[in-house]
Amino acid sequence: MLHVGGGGRPVPRAFHDNARPVTDFLGGGENIRSKDFMAIHMMPEIFLSTMVLDGIFEQFPRLRGGSIEQGAMWIVPWLRRLDIAQETFVASEKYLRLPMKASDYVRRNLRFTPYPHEHVGWIIEQAGEELCMFSSDYPHIEGGRNPLKRFALSTPNISEAAKERFYASNFADLMGASAV
Repeated sequence: MLHVGGGGRPVPRAFHDNARPVTDFLGGGENIRSKDFMAIHMMPEIFLSTMVLDGIFEQFPRLRGGSIEQGAMWIVPWLRRLDIAQETFVASEKYLRLPMKASDYVRRNLRFTPYPHEHVGWIIEQAGEELCMFSSDYPHIEGGRNPLKRFALSTPNISEAAKERFYASNFADLMGASAV
């Protein structure tokens, strides 16, 4: 499971050196800034792409994983890029000739936690209902003051079955159990 902070700082410190004051957004040691937020998904995307394209999930179909506290909006274009990479480079990288599309391995094996401020309904509509899981990061503030309300406001047009997957079943699947 990939977690925020595990990939180091993708944005060089010099990019923050702009003589503009920044207050502590999170109130603690895990502070990120706007430029960090823009790149927070890059290391997870690279690592998970490698896992998919190298056939790790083909070799170990029961292996589960994902990315938490790094948002989920990035998975929509990432799924398309994965399939494009597989299709484009299969002639020169024969190992990309996998039985399934690269994005199908993601849907089967990986799960993600969106931030409460992301439009979860749109992510589910675009990427599928099997990928996103609820998370509040309680008691940390980065989960928002009312994540249940924020997620509910961003999912008015998805089915009750998709909501159940988001709030319970996708986590149960990740853990190899069934939702009660």
